[in-house]
Amino acid sequence: MLRNFFVIAGRKIWRSKLFASLNVLGLSLGIVSFILIDMYVRYEKSFDNFRSPQVYRVAHHGYEDNVETGKSAQWVPALAPALKNDLPEIADAARLAHTSPFMADPVMQVGEKTFREIRIYYADSSFLELFSYEMVAGSAATALALPDQVTLSESAAKRYFGNKDPMGETMLFHRGEGGISTLKVTGVFKDVPSNAHLHTDFIISFKSLEFYERLTTDWGWGNFYTYVKLASHTEAAAVEAKFPSLLKKYLTYLADDPANGYTVKLTLQPVQDIHLDSKLWGELEPNGDRRTINFLAIIALFILVIAWVNYINFAIAKSAESIKEISIRKISGSNLWQLIGQLMTESALVNALAIFISVAILELTLPLLKNILSLPVVLALGQREVGIILLLFIIGTFASGLYPAYAISSLKPLAVLKTKGSRLFNISLNRTLIIFQFTASMILMISTVTIYRQLDFMLHQHTGFDLEQTLIVKGPAIKDSTYRASQDFFYNSIDQLPNVLSMAMASSIPGEHVHWGRGYSRASDPQKSIGANIVAVDEHYFPLFKATFVAGANFSDGGKANQHTIVLNETAVRQLGYTNPSDIINETIIWHESDKNQVPKKVIGVVKDFNQTSFRNEVGPMVFALKKYLYAPWAGEYYAFKIPARDIDQSIAGIQQVWEKVFTDNPFDYFFLDDYFFNQYKSDQRLGRVFAVFSFLAMIIASLGLFGVSSYLILLRTKEIGVRKVLGSSSAGVVRLLTRDFMGWVFIAFVLACPVAAYLMNQWLQEFAFKIALSPWIFIATGASCMTLALLTVTWKSWHMANINPAEALKNE
Repeated sequence: MLRNFFVIAGRKIWRSKLFASLNVLGLSLGIVSFILIDMYVRYEKSFDNFRSPQVYRVAHHGYEDNVETGKSAQWVPALAPALKNDLPEIADAARLAHTSPFMADPVMQVGEKTFREIRIYYADSSFLELFSYEMVAGSAATALALPDQVTLSESAAKRYFGNKDPMGETMLFHRGEGGISTLKVTGVFKDVPSNAHLHTDFIISFKSLEFYERLTTDWGWGNFYTYVKLASHTEAAAVEAKFPSLLKKYLTYLADDPANGYTVKLTLQPVQDIHLDSKLWGELEPNGDRRTINFLAIIALFILVIAWVNYINFAIAKSAESIKEISIRKISGSNLWQLIGQLMTESALVNALAIFISVAILELTLPLLKNILSLPVVLALGQREVGIILLLFIIGTFASGLYPAYAISSLKPLAVLKTKGSRLFNISLNRTLIIFQFTASMILMISTVTIYRQLDFMLHQHTGFDLEQTLIVKGPAIKDSTYRASQDFFYNSIDQLPNVLSMAMASSIPGEHVHWGRGYSRASDPQKSIGANIVAVDEHYFPLFKATFVAGANFSDGGKANQHTIVLNETAVRQLGYTNPSDIINETIIWHESDKNQVPKKVIGVVKDFNQTSFRNEVGPMVFALKKYLYAPWAGEYYAFKIPARDIDQSIAGIQQVWEKVFTDNPFDYFFLDDYFFNQYKSDQRLGRVFAVFSFLAMIIASLGLFGVSSYLILLRTKEIGVRKVLGSSSAGVVRLLTRDFMGWVFIAFVLACPVAAYLMNQWLQEFAFKIALSPWIFIATGASCMTLALLTVTWKSWHMANINPAEALKNE
C-alpha cells in the first residue's frame, strides 16, 4: 500500500509540474532561510559556552546623587585581591589589563621578525585556569607565576617561531616610550575560538608591570578588568549583596545616602552573557545584541511558517482537480485513513524534495552567502543541522499536509459529485493565511527600508570633521632616545613632498574610542568635576580636519606659551556650567591628573562638537592639549596626511620612503580615515543585508502563496466569468472584479503591519543618539510596492481567465 501511495503521489506531482515546482521552491527557500538564520543565531548565543558557568566579570556603575554617571567593564586593580581575601564565596579572582593603559602600539620581535600586535594583555597567574585556556605547552597554573613571562597562542607561536619549539625562547617587547622588555615564553595555548568575548595572542604575567606591588592597593586607576569564579552552589545575587559593605570598607569617601553624593555599585556579569547583553564602556571587543538576534530568530520562524502555509494554500488550490477522484474512491470503499495517508504521502514527498534541494543550495552557496551577509566563516553544516533538517521534514510534513488532507478527505462524496463549481471549502482560512504572510513580509520590508535609511544617514551625515583624502599612519612603536629628533626630521622631510598637502599628529583619530580621560573642574569649584576624554594633538590637527571654532582659536604654535593651554568641545563647556562658549575663553580650568596633582590650564578655544565615534553615541566632553608637553606613554600616536585624489599610490610611496629612512625597523601601517571611521557601521550594514535578503525571500514566498490561492478561487468562479462574458463584460472589467478581493487582503495586511513595524523600528532606533525620523513615506512606499507585486501576481491568472472562450467556461456547467 505504501508503495502505491508513493507511485500515485509521484504521478500527481509530475502531472502538475508548475504547481509542484512553485511548491517545492517556496518550501526550499523557507528551509534555506531558516537553517541559515538558525546557524547564525545559535553561533551568537554560543559565546563563551566552553567556559565555566561560575565565571563572572565584575562591572562598575558610578552614581552621583542617585543618577548613573557611568558604567564600565573596567575598574580598579585593588578590587580582585579584596574580593578574593574578603569574600569566601569567591573561589578565585584575576585581573586582566590590555596594554593600551600603559603604552601605545606595542611591537613584538624575535630576531628579524617584528609585528605590531593588538591582542596583548597582562593577567594574574590564575587567569589561564580561571578562563579554561587549553594549554598545548606549559602549565596553566605556573606559566604566569613570575615576572617577564609570556604565553602565546598557537598562531602567534607559528608566526614568530615557525616549526621551532617556542618554550624557553625569548621575545623582545617594544613598549614605545616605556622601553624594551625581554620576555620568556613559558606556555602556548590553543587559539581562542571565534565565539568568545575575548581573544588573546599574548598574555604577559601581571608581575611584569613595574608598579605591580602598588596595584594591590590602588583604588583609583580604573583601567583593569576583574574576573571572578564563584564557589560551588553560590548564587551571584548573594555575592552582589555583600559588595556595598566591602566597598565602604575600602572607599570611605562614598556617600552614605545615595541621593546625596557619589556612590558605586558593582554587578556580576556571567561571561556567557557578555557578548549579547553587555554594552559597557571599555568592552574588550565589539559585542552583539540579543534583541537583534531574537528578532532574527523570529524572522526565521516567520519565513518557515510562510513557506508551510504556502503548501496548504497550494494543496487546497489544486484540490479541485482531485476532489471528485477522492469522492469516487470513498464510494468504492476507501476509508478515511487511507485517503489521509495518500494525501500525507504527497506532503512527505514534496517536503523531502524541498529538503534535498535546500541541502544542495546550502552546500553550494554557503561560502557565497557568508560573504554576502558577512556571516562568521566558522558556520558550516554539521550534525546539529542534519538533526534540525530531519525535524523540519517531520514537522513540515504534518504541519503542511495534515489540514489539506483532513479537509479534502472529510468532504461528503455525494455532495462533491453534485457540486458544479461552487465553493467546496470555506476560504476564510486561506484568506487569514495570506494576510499573515503579507503582514510578516511587510514588517520585514519596512524594517529593511528603515535600516538602510538610517545607514545612509550615518554614512552621509557630516561628522563635523573632514575625513576625505586623509591617510593615517600609526606612529612608531620602536623608539629610543633619538625619537624626538627623528620626529622633527620626519616633519621636515614630509614638508618637502609635493603630494602631501598637510600633516598633523594626534593620540586618537575619529572613529576610535578615546580611553584616556581625566577629571576637570572650574577653578572656583574644584570639588565638582566632570570626566572628559583627552586627545593630545599638535597645532596642525584642527586645520587639517577643518574643525570649526565657535569661540577662541587654535593653538598658535607648538611653543612654550601653549604648554598649559587647552581647547574644549561644546559639550565639555556646557557640562562645566557655561552657557556661552565665549565666556570660558581665557578662564582657568583645573586638570585633575591625580588626587595630589591638580594642574591649572587656560582655555584658549572651543571647537564645535564633532562625532569622534559612531552616530550611536552621544558626543562626550573632550579636551585637547599639545602632545609635546604631555608625558603619556599610554597615549596612541597617529600621523595624519592630507593627500590629493590623484596619484594616491605615489603619495603613499613617498611617505613610506621617508618613514623607512627615519623610523628604521618600524612597520609602516597605514589606512584611510574614512574607511576606518565607517567600519564602525559594519554590523549595521550586515543587519541591513540580512533583512534585505530575507524580506525579499519572504515576499517571494508570500507571492507564491497568493498565486496558489488566487488560482484556486478564480477557478471556482469559472462559470461566473463565462456568464459575465456572455452578457458583455470586457476582459479588463473581469480582471478588476477578480483582483479586487485580493487587493483588499493585502491592504489589511498593510494596516496590520504598520503599527508592528513602527514599534519594532522605534525600539531599534533608540540605540542611536543621532537618528532619522520614521517618515510616513517609508510605510506608504513599502505598502505600494507590496500591493504592486501582489497585483502583478494575481493579474496574470485573472487575465488568462478573463480571455477564455465563454463556451469553454460554460460547457460543463
